[in-house]
Amino acid sequence: MSARAVTLWFIDTDTPVDVLRSGVTNDVDAAKKLASAIYGDSVLVPSVDTNLAAAMDSDSSQVYAGFYGPLTVVSCSLFATSKPSTLTRTVETIRTAASIPESAAAVLLYTEPDSATGVFARWEDGTLRRSFAADPVSIIEDDGLPYPFEKPFWGGEHPLRYAPGVAPDPLALPFHPQQLAEQGNREWLGFRFTRPLAPSDLEPLTIPVTGFAIRPADYEPTEADDERYREASATAAAATAAATAAAASAREQVLQAEAAAQHPVDAPPAPVPGNTPAVGIPVAEPVAAPPMADGPGEPEVDADVVDAGIVDTEVVDAEAVETGADRSEESRPVVESELRDAPAASVEDAVTAPVPTVNAGEAANFDEPGSYGEPGSVEAELPTNGEYVDESAGWTRRVARYFGFGADK
Repeated sequence: MSARAVTLWFIDTDTPVDVLRSGVTNDVDAAKKLASAIYGDSVLVPSVDTNLAAAMDSDSSQVYAGFYGPLTVVSCSLFATSKPSTLTRTVETIRTAASIPESAAAVLLYTEPDSATGVFARWEDGTLRRSFAADPVSIIEDDGLPYPFEKPFWGGEHPLRYAPGVAPDPLALPFHPQQLAEQGNREWLGFRFTRPLAPSDLEPLTIPVTGFAIRPADYEPTEADDERYREASATAAAATAAATAAAASAREQVLQAEAAAQHPVDAPPAPVPGNTPAVGIPVAEPVAAPPMADGPGEPEVDADVVDAGIVDTEVVDAEAVETGADRSEESRPVVESELRDAPAASVEDAVTAPVPTVNAGEAANFDEPGSYGEPGSVEAELPTNGEYVDESAGWTRRVARYFGFGADK
């Protein structure tokens, strides 16, 4: 299933992916200053050192932050909004309070699987350059010019898939908004949260963050808070190590499978009988001619004709079989008269025959080359009820929203 995520990054480097790929450590004091800029007079108490992927599934009453020099990230429920344009002043307040350079771009990502909502935004020089928020049937916000990575989505190259039994909505978007939002995060930071990851994706498990509990302004941290912080961090470290090892093993298996698919080992040729021609067609053995009744007009049967019982039934003219008719006739041996009367198939007929339609459940959802939907890729074998699948009730959901009732209003 697609992952829930809510992050705000400040990027003060032209190569953020290289910074993250080189390995980063979290400056906890600077991270606390960053988080404090959001909650003003509230006291923030460190609760756990964990990783960014785990933080996305954690208690929403906490705030998570990471400081890595030219890169900083903060995650809290405040940024879980489908109106990113309303955060412009908040973004600038955080930037000033945390002493983040004005040259740093701010990038927002918010995805919510329960409502199939995808949101992303980017601010540069204190100005909102692009914001987009939508669910599969409604665009909530669409400000600024689209980025180049959006073109394949709007062009229909990543069609929206539906859960089994869900009728397609005729007014739905040509893509899943969560997939578009995560593609923005991938373009700017080199990864997404929804698994399986592409081979080129960074692993969010390797990005450290610190969680802070939000306490009233008059709260005094205690030794018990420190003890819980140490214990929780030790447990989280063990869980992170195990998850990272499992993810690395899974990725290695995928890479090996892709390599095997691209470079298959040639099997040794099968032995060829001595009486087989060079083209590989077995020599037909003569078969005795069946007895024929005497009489005028009866054709003579060549003794070399192969037994009609072993002739492929596909020789029968397909147009002769009516829709819904009993197809058991096709499995019987083809007699000589049928072979003689069947129209000869030309080369043109063979190459222009219609291609069977692809079952909707087998259709792949494509992504950029080498990562999504290509044969042998890490995501090509996903079931239709996997990631980025709309499970809404089509028109039922839209009508309920229009009239203001139901869970989706």
